[in-house]
Amino acid sequence: MSERANRFIFGFSLIAFLFLEWSYGVYAIITILIIEGITNFRVPRLISKLRYSAGYASDGIPADFDENDNCKFSYEAERVLRFAVAITISLGFIFFEELLWFLPWFVGLNLLLAGITGICPMVMLFRKVGFR
Repeated sequence: MSERANRFIFGFSLIAFLFLEWSYGVYAIITILIIEGITNFRVPRLISKLRYSAGYASDGIPADFDENDNCKFSYEAERVLRFAVAITISLGFIFFEELLWFLPWFVGLNLLLAGITGICPMVMLFRKVGFR
């Protein structure tokens, strides 16, 4: 599974849970994203590790990663994306539901489109800022 497929699944699931008003599903997505962000055990990486064990180092960093590539921060952009998505969904769904009701819908639609097109503006922004 690729990051692109993972974004598509999360975006589609989030939009479906919001449309069906199933709050436990949204809470599950937030929890999964926070756990993936903290532990860096991402579903696409674990599946790739199981399928193609030779392409990844033991610490979970891809084998073709270069330590000397002018990154300001040691966090990966995908990992920061998970935190940003979890915080944005939490703001709009848990904390300020009446005021920011559109944020979870916006995030879900953007994840869905990023999964379809393969272009994620947030990851591009995080990489430009200095995440690897």
